[in-house]
Amino acid sequence: MIDVTMANRGTAQRPNGTQGKICQFKLVLLGESAVGKSSLVLRFVKGQFHEYQESTIGAAFLTQTVCLDETTVKFEIWDTAGQERYHSLAPMYYRGAQAAIVVYDITNQDTFMRATTWVKELQRQASPSIVIALAGNKADLGNKRVVEFEEAQAYAEENGLLFMETSAKTAMNVNDIFLAIAKKLPKNEQAGNASTSGQGRRLVESEGQKPATGNCCK
Repeated sequence: MIDVTMANRGTAQRPNGTQGKICQFKLVLLGESAVGKSSLVLRFVKGQFHEYQESTIGAAFLTQTVCLDETTVKFEIWDTAGQERYHSLAPMYYRGAQAAIVVYDITNQDTFMRATTWVKELQRQASPSIVIALAGNKADLGNKRVVEFEEAQAYAEENGLLFMETSAKTAMNVNDIFLAIAKKLPKNEQAGNASTSGQGRRLVESEGQKPATGNCCK
């Protein structure tokens, strides 16, 4: 397991004793309320799923690492609230973010349309180099599907987005989507300060019990 407390030193101890570089990136989750943003983060960071997840107030903050061949990517994750009354706070969290996951519920067409609005907002106001992933969550409810996989995939391709359908409940593609983002982020320089200030946020900082893996940290 990577010692994430070494992040500020820029290196991490590999299982074979070699030193690897740590890159730190700010990642924000956006999407309508109840699409499963917090459940995705909880599954990724702690490997847990709660059937009845309380709505996020403002935003929650957690961290987790992803191991690649030569680099350990440390994500500083801002899980934003989906309720309309918190929409005005969103720019405070995606400002300076190197990555974003826009989440929709495959059983709710309105959440997909709202996701496309979030993507447009990110493309217009976030960093030009931001890596955006589209996550069609609740894939375990395929019998209630209203948003077709092909529709979302075509939209993602047209807009240069990473795309996966996920299930926080079964863990389907949860680690994979974060790993895909980690692979796409630039590793040639250390990411800047990923912290965000602001009122109304709920800080729930938690180091994951073990990192998601690519080809190391097994």
